[in-house]
Amino acid sequence: MHTSNQICVQTVDDEFLRSHDVSLRVIRFDLAHPVVGGNKWYKLQHNLALARAQGATRLLSFGGAYSNHIYALAAAGADAGFATLGVIRGELVTPLNSTLAFARSRGMQLIPVSRADYRRRSEADFLLQLQQQYGPYYLIPEGGANAAGVQGCEQMAFELAQRVPDLAHCEIALACGTGTTLAGLLRGLGELCYRRELAAQPFTRGFAVLKGADFLRHDIRKWLSGEDVTHADECWALETEYHGGGYARAGQGLLDFIASFQLRHNIPLEPVYTGKLLQALYQRIGAGHYAPGSRILALHTGGLRPVW
Repeated sequence: MHTSNQICVQTVDDEFLRSHDVSLRVIRFDLAHPVVGGNKWYKLQHNLALARAQGATRLLSFGGAYSNHIYALAAAGADAGFATLGVIRGELVTPLNSTLAFARSRGMQLIPVSRADYRRRSEADFLLQLQQQYGPYYLIPEGGANAAGVQGCEQMAFELAQRVPDLAHCEIALACGTGTTLAGLLRGLGELCYRRELAAQPFTRGFAVLKGADFLRHDIRKWLSGEDVTHADECWALETEYHGGGYARAGQGLLDFIASFQLRHNIPLEPVYTGKLLQALYQRIGAGHYAPGSRILALHTGGLRPVW
């Protein structure tokens, strides 16, 4: 898998963090690829390889009108020589927003469906109907949430180990939409420990960006099946109270935090994932959830583009 050598570790230093004696570093996975950067890049790599191995020429996936996944799939699919189909929740509004306009510009065929039909996206008969209408395709679930996506995200652990010498002594923090990235990261960290390339598995804390996300714990454990799940449960947690009102909801408090953070630290954020993550970390630090001397690694999982 080709990843950019532009991925870097940026130290966040301000009076608030110093006053709580907490170290915070941001891992810039958003720089993994110039267009598809972030966790979407990792989720797609094994899916593209599997599609090619199966002889597929067309990829199909699902997303909303502002979907990072649809944006990434259109770019990665075109670069890899695949035709792409994007099943979009709701009507296509003219003119298209920048996400869908970009997807169409990269050759993606946009297929609007009703919200009722969109809820059927995992049903075999609906998927067969799409195949009969648009031809055979390789299916990538919404958000790249499948076993191949998890496998791709294992690479993120290896990238961390190469860049963070004290990884075993840190807490990793990341935003979660489907839990795919968190599951892959845990599997990768476990593999590093098994190979004795990491002295101990660092604790990993996911922050759900959607409301009512308790179900994600089940999905994450499902993707960890075959691992030592009891041990894995001791190494991770999912916080579900920092969604800020729900997926893609951005109140003024969050927008103000992002503007201030970017100005002070020169690290770009977006309000759906990494902006919420950093705000949650500052809230938790302020509430005393991190002991003095704690070291936090916040993963910047991308989503930066001119649609916000």
